[in-house]
Amino acid sequence: MNPTPPRSAPPESFGAMLEQALGAVVKISERDDLRAVARAVSHAAWDRFIGSRGPRDNRQEHEWVVLANVLRIAEAERLTLSEKRVAVAFTFTHDSHFIPRISEQEVREARSPEAKDLLETRKEAQRYEHMRFGAVNGRSLLSRLKDPRTDDGPLLTAEEIDRCVQIISTHDAWKLRNPAPPPTDDRLALACVEGDALWPLHPLGVLADLERPNDQGRIKDFNDPQAWRVQTQQSCQTLVEFRAKWIGFPATDFVDGESIFRTQEGGRLYSAWRRYWNLTDLERGA
Repeated sequence: MNPTPPRSAPPESFGAMLEQALGAVVKISERDDLRAVARAVSHAAWDRFIGSRGPRDNRQEHEWVVLANVLRIAEAERLTLSEKRVAVAFTFTHDSHFIPRISEQEVREARSPEAKDLLETRKEAQRYEHMRFGAVNGRSLLSRLKDPRTDDGPLLTAEEIDRCVQIISTHDAWKLRNPAPPPTDDRLALACVEGDALWPLHPLGVLADLERPNDQGRIKDFNDPQAWRVQTQQSCQTLVEFRAKWIGFPATDFVDGESIFRTQEGGRLYSAWRRYWNLTDLERGA
């Protein structure tokens, strides 16, 4: 029997997820425009890389969950329609370059300072590669897309593509050894970065981390409730400990006294997931 070929378009359930995400947008005219952008970009991204993604990378639902986060934050921040179009394009193109991930948990659990330093060096190199080539892939994909509502016009303007690529090229820099988070006044970048950062607290994001094979090909026991609790603690810890490593940001920029979140909606979603997982007493980074 021949193997089933990969889908050329996302499954129907992903369409339902897209509609749920768009529900955060109040203006019907904006929602309709963003639907056209999201469908065009997501289908192209699925055909190009998401549809062939395996568990060593991430779950295929990742972008659709991030879209819901990003649009909720973007709407609360009152971003313009053009900014929301950029945010949608970012969502489906930001993780287009696979890397064998080194997690923050691996770094924390290193057996010696020397091993930790080596892991951090490798992780930093991986993330820079991920962002650099992801930006290249994003520009290549977005620049070819045509607006289905026109005869032959581009889906996005050159300025929107440039802005999207710029955010992709730095979207994980907030969690490097020498972190470089976006400026507080760049609310579009914050919407994108915070929406992505919330993924590991979503049940599908937790499952993605549990089922990702390590270097020996082993996965964590996702049938063990304690494994879920440990994983959510680790993911939430990342959102807390890197706050202390960000230099030059006054406390007034943040929505609480512990996490990286600087938008009210991002902070609200973070707090809601912490309550959901009953996470308390996290250590703060130094």
